[in-house]
Parts: sequence; C-alpha cells; structure tokens
Amino acid sequence: MLKALHVKNFALIDDLEMQFESGLTALTGETGAGKSIIMESLQLLFGKRSDAQMIRHGESKAYVHGLFELNQSQQEILDLPKLIDVEREIDQNGRHTMRINDQITTLSRLKEVMNTIGSIHSQNETMNLFDKSFYLTFIDQVDQKSVDQLLNQYLIDRSHYLAKKKHFETLKQKKSQSIEKQSFLEYQVKELKGYNLEPDEKDVLEDKIEKLKNHDKIMNQLRTAYQQLDNEMFQIDQVYEAGRALEKISNLDLEYKEMSERLVSAYYDLDDVKSKVYQTIEGLDFDEEAFNLMQERSFELIKIEQKYQKSINEVIDYLKEIEEELHLITDYDAYIESSSQEVKKAFQKAYESGLKLSKLRSKLALQLSKDVLIELKDLDLDKSVFNIEFEKDDSGDIQLMETGLDQVEFYISLNEGEPVKPLAKVASGGERARFMFALKSIYAKANKLSLLILDEIDIGISGKTAAKVATKMNVLSDMMQLLVITHLPQVAARANHHYGITKIKEKDRMVTRIQKLNEDERIEMIALMLSDEKLSHFAIEQAKMLLRK
Repeated sequence: MLKALHVKNFALIDDLEMQFESGLTALTGETGAGKSIIMESLQLLFGKRSDAQMIRHGESKAYVHGLFELNQSQQEILDLPKLIDVEREIDQNGRHTMRINDQITTLSRLKEVMNTIGSIHSQNETMNLFDKSFYLTFIDQVDQKSVDQLLNQYLIDRSHYLAKKKHFETLKQKKSQSIEKQSFLEYQVKELKGYNLEPDEKDVLEDKIEKLKNHDKIMNQLRTAYQQLDNEMFQIDQVYEAGRALEKISNLDLEYKEMSERLVSAYYDLDDVKSKVYQTIEGLDFDEEAFNLMQERSFELIKIEQKYQKSINEVIDYLKEIEEELHLITDYDAYIESSSQEVKKAFQKAYESGLKLSKLRSKLALQLSKDVLIELKDLDLDKSVFNIEFEKDDSGDIQLMETGLDQVEFYISLNEGEPVKPLAKVASGGERARFMFALKSIYAKANKLSLLILDEIDIGISGKTAAKVATKMNVLSDMMQLLVITHLPQVAARANHHYGITKIKEKDRMVTRIQKLNEDERIEMIALMLSDEKLSHFAIEQAKMLLRK
C-alpha cells in the first residue's frame, strides 16, 4: 500500500506532501485543480515514460517520491524489505533517474516492483473497450504468469518461423535475379579458378622475391658470419673446456655451477649456429628463371586485387560465394523446396505453441465471463449477459499474430430480453465505466494487489447506481488500499479518508494544494459536488445524509 507521496516541481505542483492510510481514499476537486497531475506523478512511480515538459516552469528538475509498505507475499516475490522508497527524478534534457531504497534501478525493475504492489486505471483506459485488440489483455490478466510462459514460447517459435519465411522469400527473389547474371558468374568462376589462388600466397611470394632481390647481400653476410665462427683465433672448443673447468668446482658454489652450465650451453648453441650458417650457404642459390616467374606471378596477383577490389584471401572467399550462388542457380528448385519444407516445419511448431496458448485463453475467458457477471451484479447490472467469443477465419488462412492465434469479441446484453451485441456498440458511458471497474477489480484480486488507483472510473454514473458503485468500492477497499479520483458525492461520502484538491494563486503563479478534510470540510466539499454552483441548505443536508450512511 501507499504510505506517503512527495511531489516537487511537477506541472502545477511546487512542493506537495501527502500521507495515506488503508481503506478507501477519495480525492476530489474542481476540474483543472490538479487531480490528474497527482495521477501523472503516481504513474511515473509505476514506470510511465518521463516527459521533460511536465517540469514546473523555471525549474531544472521534477521529483516524485513514494513510500510503500509491502505484505509478506510481496516481500518474498520481490526480495525487498517491508518498507520501500521509490523515487523518480526528471531533468530538462529528458534524463530520468529511478531509485528503490536509494539504489539506482532500471525501468523494467521498477515496473516489476510496482506491478506487484498495485495497478493504476487512467481516464483514457476505458476507451480501450472500444478497441477489441485490447480484449486479449483482459483475458490474459486472469492468470498472467501462465499466459506469459506460453506466450513467450509461442513468440520464440513464431520468430523462428518468420526468419525461415523471410529466407525462403529472399531465395525466390534471388533466383530470378541470379539467373540473369548466371553467365557473368560463370565467367568469374572460370577466371578465378584459372589463377589457382592460395591463401596468403601474395605475402609469401613477396617475401621470397625480397630475399632473392637481396641474394648477394645475404650471401656476403652469411659468409662473414661463418668466417668469424670458423676463425682459427676463435676456438669454440675453448668455451667448452672453460665450462668443464668450472664444473669441477661446481659443488663448492652454486655460482660456479651456473657459470659452468651457461658456458657448456653456449658451446652447443654456437656450434649449432655455425653448422646452420654453413648449410644455408651451401643451399643458397639464385635461380634467375624462378625469380622471373615469381615476379610475373606477383604482378598477376596485384592485377587480380585491383580488378576485384579485394585482397587475395578475400578473392578466395568471394570465389566460394559465387560458386555457391552459381550452384543455387543451377539447382535452385531443389534448394527452394528444401527451404519451403523448413518453413512448413517452423510454422507447424509455432502453430502448435499458439494452440496451447489458445486452449489456456479459452479456459481463462470462461472464468473471466463468470467473474465479470458476478461483479456487474453488484454494480446495478444484475440482468447482464456476457460472452467472450473467439473469432474464426473462414478463409482457412491461419495468422500467426504477435499476440497469438486469437482474436476475440466481447458480446454483452445489459438489459433483460435484449440479444447480446458487441460491447463497444451497445454500452453507454456509464455502463462501460462499470464494466471497466469490474475488470479492474477482477485483475486486482486475481493478482493479490495491495493497491488500486482509479482515476474517474465512475464517470457517467449517477443516482442509485452511483450508490452501488460507492458500496462496491468500499467493500473492495477491505481487501486492498483503494485511491479514487472521483466526481461522485456518493463515493466521496463512503470513503474512509477524503482529500480536497484545490488550485490557488501564490506569488503570481497557480499552484495545486491538497489537504485531508475534517468532517465539516467533507460536508462542504460533498455539498458543492451536489450543487450546481453555490451551496444550498438542501445540498448540505444531502451531504450530511450521505456521510451518515
């Protein structure tokens, strides 16, 4: 439940603090006083996208802070303590900072936490009843967890199917394009194969050519090195003998042993190098014919790179690509048929996942129908008939939609003896409001929420129906905290707590103010709600009567 709310520099609110309690809380005030602004600030805490335009003029940041109390179940699900601070800050650049218990958090985590605690109904949400694309959402909310598991698997399978289908369509398109360039590809394949290209060939060849260009220099330096190692004045054997001499005293000092080992090792290394230099000199020869062939090949490779604007290694890869493409052209029908079979298999898998989701939704739809009728009886619609029908496509063309296989229609009869018709066509404003209230009540109870916030969900309702709606809200508030922005005096009178919202002028600027009303203030506020413009004795007496009920 919501314990406290602090809003600063948000639209008409300069600095507002509110304390809340359990039960039914009514928030009332004239149109434009700022009730919707308070609702907007609460929606920010529930993860609504921030808008820098809502920052109060002249200020750099807006700030919303809520203190919430979790029940035992919510603590276990969210792994959070009993009391949590939720903060949201917005700056002029549109950046927003979110914190839970002073720890920066993500928008997804914020939504997870707040959707476990409660739910908000905004004024325009009732308009969703005109759009049947939202109806599946209402069904899914009966058991959101189970639906999400099946829906996620369906979406994965659907994604695989769409990828296979896209590949198949690309292949068909590519076939017609590739046939036109078949002769060109054949020419390129023949040409590149004729070069007998090898990976890294150009680099290896350039290295060999460079060595041959410097043949005389290499030979001279090798001979000089060998002569120095084979000089009579330089005796390699003396290095060995020096090592053997130190070996004889190596047991007396570790340093002697180390020097002995290094000298002996140096002897063998020098002797090995001397042999290798000799072998290299003996094997080093300049083949002018081979040198000329290498230069011709190098020039040929350079021309290939220039022609294809690729390195030799990239040309080799390109040859593989065009060979495959050429193969596809010559054997495209078999390749396309194979791809077509993959598409069919992927479709079948996604369809089967969709069927599982549809079966679950059918069960949930039956449950929702029963629950809605129970709720509507308490809202002065006890003669209602309500059915949820899953629409079928007579064309036989199965659509794997993002929401699943299903499209549904809500059929309702609100008057005894009248046939059922689509909800959007027959329900009046007040009837839609009550229907939405029924859905919100079902959702809140099914998900064991501890907070439900309703923004003018009772619009279009009056008379004895208003009294029934107020009673229903009062009963619901025994199960969870209920915050209601309302224009109905009956709802305000039945509330356990009543806050008045006003707009006043301070320092040449309009600001929103909220205060908890005492008994006399409640009488005055409710009487004003009952009056056209001015307070009357009758309105005051009516207000007192409503509060006594």
